[in-house]
Amino acid sequence: MVKDRRPKKNGKTLNVAVLGIPNSGKSTLINRLIGKEVCAYSCKKNTTRKSSRAILNDDDTQIVFLDTPGVVNEKEVKRFKLEESLSRDPEMSCREAHLLLVMQDCSNRFSRESIGPKVLRLLCKYQHRVPMVLVLNKMDVMPQKRYTYDLIRKLTCNTLIDGVGGDIKLSSQDPKWNVESYVKRLQKSMKYEENSEGKDEKDYKKMTYQKILTECRQGPVKDDRANELIKGMIGWPGFSDVFCISAKTGSGLQDLKSYIIDSAKPGGHRFHPSLIHDQDPKEAVINIVKSKLLDNLEREVPFELQPKIQYWTCPDGKCLEIGVLIEVKRGRHARKLIGMHGKTINYLANIIEASLIDYFDADVKLILSATLPQSEENKMSLNAIRLENRALNSERHRRENDPYLV
Repeated sequence: MVKDRRPKKNGKTLNVAVLGIPNSGKSTLINRLIGKEVCAYSCKKNTTRKSSRAILNDDDTQIVFLDTPGVVNEKEVKRFKLEESLSRDPEMSCREAHLLLVMQDCSNRFSRESIGPKVLRLLCKYQHRVPMVLVLNKMDVMPQKRYTYDLIRKLTCNTLIDGVGGDIKLSSQDPKWNVESYVKRLQKSMKYEENSEGKDEKDYKKMTYQKILTECRQGPVKDDRANELIKGMIGWPGFSDVFCISAKTGSGLQDLKSYIIDSAKPGGHRFHPSLIHDQDPKEAVINIVKSKLLDNLEREVPFELQPKIQYWTCPDGKCLEIGVLIEVKRGRHARKLIGMHGKTINYLANIIEASLIDYFDADVKLILSATLPQSEENKMSLNAIRLENRALNSERHRRENDPYLV
Protein backbone atom coordinates (compact mmCIF):
# COMPACT_ATOMS: atom_id res chain seq x y z
CA MET A 1 0.00 0.00 0.00
CA VAL A 2 1.41 3.39 -1.03
CA LYS A 3 1.59 5.89 1.81
CA ASP A 4 -0.23 9.18 1.16
CA ARG A 5 2.44 11.91 1.16
CA ARG A 6 0.11 14.85 0.53
CA PRO A 7 -0.22 17.59 3.19
CA LYS A 8 -2.80 16.48 5.75
CA LYS A 9 -6.00 18.52 5.92
CA ASN A 10 -7.16 17.16 9.29
CA GLY A 11 -3.95 16.93 11.28
CA LYS A 12 -2.46 19.21 13.94
CA THR A 13 -0.25 22.23 13.40
CA LEU A 14 1.66 24.88 15.34
CA ASN A 15 3.76 27.89 14.35
CA VAL A 16 6.60 28.48 16.81
CA ALA A 17 8.58 31.74 16.73
CA VAL A 18 11.98 31.66 18.44
CA LEU A 19 13.04 35.05 19.83
CA GLY A 20 16.21 36.20 21.53
CA ILE A 21 19.16 38.52 21.35
CA PRO A 22 21.87 37.79 18.72
CA ASN A 23 23.91 34.61 19.32
CA SER A 24 21.55 33.18 21.95
CA GLY A 25 21.31 29.81 20.16
CA LYS A 26 18.04 30.11 18.22
CA SER A 27 19.23 28.46 15.00
CA THR A 28 21.13 25.76 16.90
CA LEU A 29 17.97 24.88 18.84
CA ILE A 30 15.91 24.53 15.66
CA ASN A 31 18.59 22.40 13.99
CA ARG A 32 18.61 20.08 17.00
CA LEU A 33 14.83 19.74 17.08
CA ILE A 34 14.65 19.09 13.32
CA GLY A 35 17.66 16.72 13.45
CA LYS A 36 19.44 18.40 10.54
CA GLU A 37 21.37 21.61 9.87
CA VAL A 38 18.59 23.56 8.15
CA CYS A 39 19.33 26.96 9.72
CA ALA A 40 22.74 28.57 9.26
CA TYR A 41 24.57 29.28 12.52
CA SER A 42 27.99 30.39 13.70
CA CYS A 43 29.79 31.64 16.78
CA LYS A 44 29.40 35.27 15.63
CA LYS A 45 26.37 37.50 16.12
CA ASN A 46 23.69 38.13 13.48
CA THR A 47 24.45 35.03 11.39
CA THR A 48 20.70 34.81 10.69
CA ARG A 49 19.89 37.90 8.60
CA LYS A 50 16.19 37.26 7.94
CA SER A 51 13.43 34.94 9.09
CA SER A 52 13.07 31.46 7.64
CA ARG A 53 10.85 28.46 8.34
CA ALA A 54 11.95 24.97 9.36
CA ILE A 55 9.37 22.18 9.33
CA LEU A 56 9.13 19.27 11.76
CA ASN A 57 6.66 16.47 10.94
CA ASP A 58 5.67 14.03 13.67
CA ASP A 59 2.90 11.60 12.60
CA ASP A 60 -0.16 13.82 12.04
CA THR A 61 1.47 16.91 13.60
CA GLN A 62 3.37 19.59 11.69
CA ILE A 63 5.45 22.13 13.63
CA VAL A 64 6.67 25.18 11.71
CA PHE A 65 9.60 26.91 13.42
CA LEU A 66 10.15 30.56 12.57
CA ASP A 67 13.89 31.19 12.91
CA THR A 68 14.24 34.93 13.48
CA PRO A 69 17.29 37.20 13.43
CA GLY A 70 18.60 38.39 16.78
CA VAL A 71 16.32 41.19 17.94
CA VAL A 72 17.76 44.65 17.18
CA ASN A 73 16.11 48.06 16.95
CA GLU A 74 15.93 50.54 14.07
CA LYS A 75 18.67 52.73 15.55
CA GLU A 76 21.14 49.83 15.46
CA VAL A 77 20.11 49.01 11.88
CA LYS A 78 20.90 52.56 10.77
CA ARG A 79 24.04 52.92 12.87
CA PHE A 80 25.70 49.69 11.73
CA LYS A 81 24.12 49.72 8.22
CA LEU A 82 22.34 46.40 8.79
CA GLU A 83 19.55 44.93 6.69
CA GLU A 84 16.06 46.14 7.57
CA SER A 85 15.00 42.50 7.93
CA LEU A 86 16.95 42.33 11.22
CA SER A 87 14.49 44.71 12.89
CA ARG A 88 11.38 43.85 10.87
CA ASP A 89 11.33 40.04 10.74
CA PRO A 90 11.14 39.20 14.49
CA GLU A 91 7.95 41.23 14.85
CA MET A 92 6.42 39.71 11.72
CA SER A 93 7.15 36.25 13.13
CA CYS A 94 5.31 37.15 16.35
CA ARG A 95 2.20 37.96 14.31
CA GLU A 96 2.33 34.56 12.61
CA ALA A 97 3.18 32.49 15.71
CA HIS A 98 0.95 30.31 17.90
CA LEU A 99 3.73 29.95 20.49
CA LEU A 100 6.73 32.12 21.39
CA LEU A 101 9.99 30.61 22.65
CA VAL A 102 12.19 33.24 24.30
CA MET A 103 15.83 32.12 24.27
CA GLN A 104 18.02 33.36 27.13
CA ASP A 105 21.80 32.89 26.89
CA CYS A 106 22.91 31.70 30.35
CA SER A 107 26.58 31.57 29.42
CA ASN A 108 26.85 35.35 29.15
CA ARG A 109 27.09 36.89 32.60
CA PHE A 110 26.34 40.34 31.21
CA SER A 111 22.99 39.40 29.64
CA ARG A 112 21.67 36.36 31.50
CA GLU A 113 20.38 38.34 34.50
CA SER A 114 17.79 40.22 32.45
CA ILE A 115 15.73 39.86 29.30
CA GLY A 116 16.71 42.48 26.73
CA PRO A 117 14.39 45.47 26.38
CA LYS A 118 13.93 44.85 22.64
CA VAL A 119 12.64 41.34 23.41
CA LEU A 120 10.49 42.62 26.30
CA ARG A 121 8.85 45.11 23.96
CA LEU A 122 7.70 42.28 21.67
CA LEU A 123 6.44 40.23 24.62
CA CYS A 124 4.47 43.23 25.85
CA LYS A 125 2.93 43.85 22.42
CA TYR A 126 1.90 40.23 21.73
CA GLN A 127 0.93 38.93 25.17
CA HIS A 128 -2.74 39.31 24.17
CA ARG A 129 -2.59 36.77 21.34
CA VAL A 130 0.12 34.14 21.88
CA PRO A 131 1.43 32.09 24.85
CA MET A 132 5.09 32.48 25.77
CA VAL A 133 7.71 30.06 27.10
CA LEU A 134 11.10 30.96 28.58
CA VAL A 135 14.00 28.76 27.42
CA LEU A 136 17.27 29.03 29.36
CA ASN A 137 19.95 27.93 26.91
CA LYS A 138 23.65 27.00 27.28
CA MET A 139 23.10 25.59 30.75
CA ASP A 140 26.09 23.29 30.15
CA VAL A 141 28.48 26.23 30.48
CA MET A 142 26.68 28.18 33.17
CA PRO A 143 29.38 28.67 35.83
CA GLN A 144 27.22 28.38 38.97
CA LYS A 145 24.15 26.21 38.46
CA ARG A 146 23.01 26.63 42.05
CA TYR A 147 21.75 30.10 41.08
CA THR A 148 19.49 28.68 38.35
CA TYR A 149 16.36 28.71 40.49
CA ASP A 150 16.93 32.34 41.55
CA LEU A 151 17.56 33.24 37.90
CA ILE A 152 14.27 31.64 36.81
CA ARG A 153 12.33 33.46 39.49
CA LYS A 154 13.99 36.73 38.51
CA LEU A 155 13.39 36.40 34.74
CA THR A 156 9.74 35.42 35.31
CA CYS A 157 9.24 38.21 37.87
CA ASN A 158 8.48 35.34 40.27
CA THR A 159 5.22 34.76 38.41
CA LEU A 160 4.14 31.99 36.07
CA ILE A 161 0.65 32.23 34.58
CA ASP A 162 -0.27 28.74 35.75
CA GLY A 163 1.68 28.90 38.99
CA VAL A 164 1.71 30.68 42.30
CA GLY A 165 4.63 33.01 42.98
CA GLY A 166 6.48 33.83 46.13
CA ASP A 167 9.18 36.30 47.02
CA ILE A 168 12.48 36.10 45.14
CA LYS A 169 15.41 35.47 47.43
CA LEU A 170 18.31 37.53 46.11
CA SER A 171 21.82 36.48 47.01
CA SER A 172 24.73 38.84 47.70
CA GLN A 173 26.21 37.98 44.28
CA ASP A 174 23.22 39.35 42.39
CA PRO A 175 23.78 42.60 40.48
CA LYS A 176 22.10 45.88 41.35
CA TRP A 177 19.43 45.47 38.66
CA ASN A 178 17.40 43.12 40.84
CA VAL A 179 13.68 42.98 41.47
CA GLU A 180 13.68 45.48 44.34
CA SER A 181 15.42 48.16 42.28
CA TYR A 182 13.09 47.38 39.38
CA VAL A 183 10.02 47.99 41.56
CA LYS A 184 11.45 51.31 42.72
CA ARG A 185 12.14 52.42 39.15
CA LEU A 186 8.69 51.27 38.09
CA GLN A 187 7.06 53.34 40.83
CA LYS A 188 8.80 56.44 39.50
CA SER A 189 8.28 55.79 35.77
CA MET A 190 4.64 54.67 35.76
CA LYS A 191 1.66 56.73 36.88
CA TYR A 192 -0.93 54.73 38.77
CA GLU A 193 -4.30 56.03 39.84
CA GLU A 194 -4.48 53.71 42.79
CA ASN A 195 -3.09 54.88 46.09
CA SER A 196 -0.62 52.33 47.44
CA GLU A 197 -0.88 53.49 51.06
CA GLY A 198 -1.69 50.72 53.49
CA LYS A 199 -0.22 48.01 51.25
CA ASP A 200 3.05 46.29 51.95
CA GLU A 201 5.81 45.88 49.36
CA LYS A 202 4.80 42.30 48.48
CA ASP A 203 1.25 43.36 47.60
CA TYR A 204 2.55 46.29 45.57
CA LYS A 205 4.86 44.06 43.50
CA LYS A 206 2.06 41.63 42.72
CA MET A 207 -0.25 44.51 41.88
CA THR A 208 2.16 46.09 39.39
CA TYR A 209 2.86 42.81 37.60
CA GLN A 210 -0.83 41.99 37.48
CA LYS A 211 -1.66 45.44 36.16
CA ILE A 212 0.89 45.15 33.34
CA LEU A 213 -0.41 41.71 32.33
CA THR A 214 -4.04 42.85 32.49
CA GLU A 215 -3.36 45.78 30.19
CA CYS A 216 -1.32 43.67 27.76
CA ARG A 217 -4.00 40.97 27.58
CA GLN A 218 -6.78 43.41 26.77
CA GLY A 219 -5.52 44.06 23.26
CA PRO A 220 -2.68 45.37 21.12
CA VAL A 221 -0.23 47.68 22.88
CA LYS A 222 1.37 50.49 20.87
CA ASP A 223 5.13 50.91 20.77
CA ASP A 224 5.24 54.01 22.96
CA ARG A 225 3.05 52.42 25.61
CA ALA A 226 5.04 49.16 25.47
CA ASN A 227 8.26 51.09 26.07
CA GLU A 228 6.65 52.79 29.05
CA LEU A 229 5.38 49.53 30.55
CA ILE A 230 8.69 47.69 30.29
CA LYS A 231 10.85 50.57 31.48
CA GLY A 232 13.23 49.22 34.11
CA MET A 233 11.96 45.62 33.84
CA ILE A 234 14.42 42.72 34.03
CA GLY A 235 11.97 39.87 33.34
CA TRP A 236 8.46 39.16 32.11
CA PRO A 237 5.55 37.91 34.25
CA GLY A 238 3.57 36.42 31.33
CA PHE A 239 5.49 33.17 30.75
CA SER A 240 3.44 29.99 30.95
CA ASP A 241 6.43 27.64 31.40
CA VAL A 242 10.23 27.49 31.69
CA PHE A 243 12.73 25.00 30.23
CA CYS A 244 16.46 24.65 30.96
CA ILE A 245 18.35 23.22 28.00
CA SER A 246 21.62 23.05 26.13
CA ALA A 247 20.96 23.27 22.40
CA LYS A 248 24.59 22.36 21.71
CA THR A 249 24.65 19.09 23.69
CA GLY A 250 20.94 18.27 23.38
CA SER A 251 20.31 18.25 27.13
CA GLY A 252 16.66 18.93 28.00
CA LEU A 253 15.52 19.08 24.37
CA GLN A 254 13.25 16.03 24.50
CA ASP A 255 11.03 17.60 27.15
CA LEU A 256 10.82 20.84 25.17
CA LYS A 257 10.05 18.97 21.94
CA SER A 258 7.27 16.98 23.60
CA TYR A 259 5.82 20.18 25.06
CA ILE A 260 5.77 21.84 21.62
CA ILE A 261 4.15 18.84 19.91
CA ASP A 262 1.53 18.55 22.67
CA SER A 263 0.69 22.25 22.19
CA ALA A 264 -0.30 21.76 18.54
CA LYS A 265 -3.89 22.55 17.60
CA PRO A 266 -6.16 20.90 15.02
CA GLY A 267 -5.55 22.30 11.56
CA GLY A 268 -4.43 21.54 8.05
CA HIS A 269 -0.76 21.15 7.22
CA ARG A 270 0.75 23.98 5.24
CA PHE A 271 3.83 22.20 3.85
CA HIS A 272 4.48 18.89 2.11
CA PRO A 273 5.77 16.20 4.53
CA SER A 274 9.04 15.89 2.61
CA LEU A 275 9.94 19.55 3.16
CA ILE A 276 12.14 20.54 6.10
CA HIS A 277 12.79 24.15 5.03
CA ASP A 278 10.96 26.77 2.97
CA GLN A 279 14.12 28.48 1.77
CA ASP A 280 15.28 28.50 -1.84
CA PRO A 281 18.01 25.80 -2.11
CA LYS A 282 20.50 28.22 -3.67
CA GLU A 283 19.88 30.75 -0.92
CA ALA A 284 20.35 27.98 1.66
CA VAL A 285 23.74 27.13 0.10
CA ILE A 286 24.81 30.78 0.30
CA ASN A 287 23.76 30.97 3.97
CA ILE A 288 25.70 27.80 4.82
CA VAL A 289 28.80 29.19 3.09
CA LYS A 290 28.47 32.49 4.98
CA SER A 291 28.06 30.71 8.32
CA LYS A 292 31.23 28.67 7.80
CA LEU A 293 33.16 31.78 6.76
CA LEU A 294 31.97 33.49 9.96
CA ASP A 295 33.04 30.51 12.05
CA ASN A 296 36.52 30.14 10.59
CA LEU A 297 37.76 33.59 9.57
CA GLU A 298 38.72 36.29 12.03
CA ARG A 299 37.58 39.84 12.67
CA GLU A 300 35.93 41.76 9.82
CA VAL A 301 37.13 39.42 7.05
CA PRO A 302 34.02 37.15 6.72
CA PHE A 303 31.67 40.16 6.71
CA GLU A 304 33.46 41.59 3.66
CA LEU A 305 33.17 38.42 1.56
CA GLN A 306 30.28 37.92 -0.88
CA PRO A 307 29.69 34.30 -2.01
CA LYS A 308 27.68 33.72 -5.19
CA ILE A 309 26.52 30.61 -7.01
CA GLN A 310 28.67 30.19 -10.12
CA TYR A 311 27.07 27.01 -11.45
CA TRP A 312 24.61 24.35 -10.29
CA THR A 313 24.42 21.07 -12.19
CA CYS A 314 23.55 17.42 -11.68
CA PRO A 315 24.98 15.69 -14.77
CA ASP A 316 24.41 12.07 -13.72
CA GLY A 317 21.18 12.66 -11.81
CA LYS A 318 22.82 11.58 -8.56
CA CYS A 319 25.67 13.91 -7.57
CA LEU A 320 24.95 17.63 -7.26
CA GLU A 321 27.86 19.77 -8.48
CA ILE A 322 27.92 23.31 -7.09
CA GLY A 323 30.41 26.05 -7.85
CA VAL A 324 30.59 28.94 -5.38
CA LEU A 325 32.59 32.05 -6.22
CA ILE A 326 33.58 34.32 -3.33
CA GLU A 327 34.02 37.94 -4.28
CA VAL A 328 36.82 39.56 -2.27
CA LYS A 329 37.32 43.33 -2.18
CA ARG A 330 40.80 43.54 -0.66
CA GLY A 331 44.01 41.65 -1.22
CA ARG A 332 44.68 41.06 2.49
CA HIS A 333 41.23 39.51 2.84
CA ALA A 334 42.02 37.23 -0.09
CA ARG A 335 45.24 36.11 1.60
CA LYS A 336 43.28 35.29 4.79
CA LEU A 337 40.67 33.36 2.80
CA ILE A 338 43.12 31.37 0.68
CA GLY A 339 45.74 30.74 3.34
CA MET A 340 49.26 29.38 2.93
CA HIS A 341 49.35 27.15 -0.18
CA GLY A 342 45.52 27.23 -0.31
CA LYS A 343 45.08 25.35 2.99
CA THR A 344 42.37 27.63 4.39
CA ILE A 345 40.11 27.66 1.35
CA ASN A 346 40.51 23.88 0.91
CA TYR A 347 39.55 23.33 4.55
CA LEU A 348 36.51 25.61 4.13
CA ALA A 349 35.47 23.73 0.97
CA ASN A 350 35.59 20.40 2.84
CA ILE A 351 33.46 21.50 5.81
CA ILE A 352 30.97 23.33 3.60
CA GLU A 353 30.66 20.27 1.36
CA ALA A 354 29.97 18.09 4.41
CA SER A 355 27.21 20.47 5.56
CA LEU A 356 25.65 20.48 2.10
CA ILE A 357 25.64 16.68 1.97
CA ASP A 358 23.79 16.64 5.29
CA TYR A 359 21.37 19.35 4.14
CA PHE A 360 20.46 17.77 0.78
CA ASP A 361 20.75 14.12 1.87
CA ALA A 362 22.62 13.49 -1.38
CA ASP A 363 26.13 13.45 -2.80
CA VAL A 364 27.46 16.96 -3.32
CA LYS A 365 30.69 18.08 -4.99
CA LEU A 366 31.63 21.66 -4.12
CA ILE A 367 34.14 23.83 -5.94
CA LEU A 368 35.02 26.92 -3.90
CA SER A 369 36.97 29.72 -5.55
CA ALA A 370 37.74 33.39 -4.98
CA THR A 371 38.01 36.43 -7.21
CA LEU A 372 39.46 39.92 -6.77
CA PRO A 373 38.90 43.22 -8.61
CA GLN A 374 41.56 43.81 -11.27
CA SER A 375 43.24 46.57 -9.27
CA GLU A 376 43.61 44.32 -6.23
CA GLU A 377 44.88 41.45 -8.39
CA ASN A 378 47.59 43.72 -9.75
CA LYS A 379 48.56 44.73 -6.22
CA MET A 380 48.77 41.10 -5.12
CA SER A 381 50.83 40.16 -8.18
CA LEU A 382 53.21 43.06 -7.56
CA ASN A 383 53.54 42.12 -3.88
CA ALA A 384 54.20 38.49 -4.83
CA ILE A 385 56.97 39.60 -7.23
CA ARG A 386 58.51 41.80 -4.54
CA LEU A 387 58.42 38.97 -1.99
CA GLU A 388 59.95 36.57 -4.50
CA ASN A 389 62.75 39.02 -5.37
CA ARG A 390 63.36 39.67 -1.68
CA ALA A 391 63.66 35.93 -1.03
CA LEU A 392 66.04 35.47 -3.99
CA ASN A 393 68.24 38.38 -2.87
CA SER A 394 68.33 37.03 0.66
CA GLU A 395 69.34 33.56 -0.57
CA ARG A 396 72.02 35.04 -2.87
CA HIS A 397 73.43 37.15 -0.04
CA ARG A 398 73.53 34.12 2.28
CA ARG A 399 75.39 32.01 -0.29
CA GLU A 400 77.92 34.75 -1.01
CA ASN A 401 78.76 35.19 2.67
CA ASP A 402 78.76 31.53 3.73
CA PRO A 403 82.06 29.79 2.76
CA TYR A 404 80.66 26.36 3.51
CA LEU A 405 77.97 26.61 0.82
CA VAL A 406 79.01 25.50 -2.65
